[in-house]
Amino acid sequence: MPLKGDKFEIFQPLHDMHASEMNKQLLASPNDFIETFQERISWVDTMVENPPDFQGKSIKEHAILMYLETIKSFVSGAVYNSVELTVTSATGTSVHKASKFNLNARIGGNDWTYAGDTMTGFKRLDNVFDLLSDVIFNEVDGDYIETGLWRGGSSIFAKAVLTVLEPNSTRMSYVCDSFAGLPPGKRSLDNGDRNWDNTPYLEIPATVVANNFIKYGMLDSNVVFAKGFFNETMPQLSPHIEKLAIMRLDV
Repeated sequence: MPLKGDKFEIFQPLHDMHASEMNKQLLASPNDFIETFQERISWVDTMVENPPDFQGKSIKEHAILMYLETIKSFVSGAVYNSVELTVTSATGTSVHKASKFNLNARIGGNDWTYAGDTMTGFKRLDNVFDLLSDVIFNEVDGDYIETGLWRGGSSIFAKAVLTVLEPNSTRMSYVCDSFAGLPPGKRSLDNGDRNWDNTPYLEIPATVVANNFIKYGMLDSNVVFAKGFFNETMPQLSPHIEKLAIMRLDV
């Protein structure tokens, strides 16, 4: 790596992006978060009798879950509460209307975020956590791949889960997208298909996604970007993938 053709590029942003393109990390490292939460939990637990669901968890396990809930709130945009917005989903337009933040819609992944990094919603992010937890607990070999990721929030959350549940993990995270929006439709089988490739809100450059990984402290050598439409990138990427444990496909 990197590999580059006329219509594809496969690279590791940590090594292949120019330093001038990289923004600063904004959030503390997972270890710092978890140590801080452990201190808080240890102190509060001297004064609180936890409900049954929490009594079986160690202080560290509780702190890890608090960290992951924090990341989930950030990538979904819910952390911004009343100053977050719900963006009206529409294709074929350069300007979208925004309205008051709808938490219920965000939980179900039924709206577009304004300040967040994923449209996935809480429920599907929880599913990512459940799948990765199962893979790690049962020692299932293989890497993680997401195809179609917008601003990258779901892959960032997945990387956070791997980081705290499987320290020193060697699993690769394959981040695959055109980074230029949706492909042009060759057939108009439905009116909703028209102009779907002309929606700037869905066209997120690779540098923006890479900097989102940096923002959360989740960019390392095990994060690989595949840039281009899937018919161009997958034949080039597949020889480099030995085994996949989880595939999250938005195609």
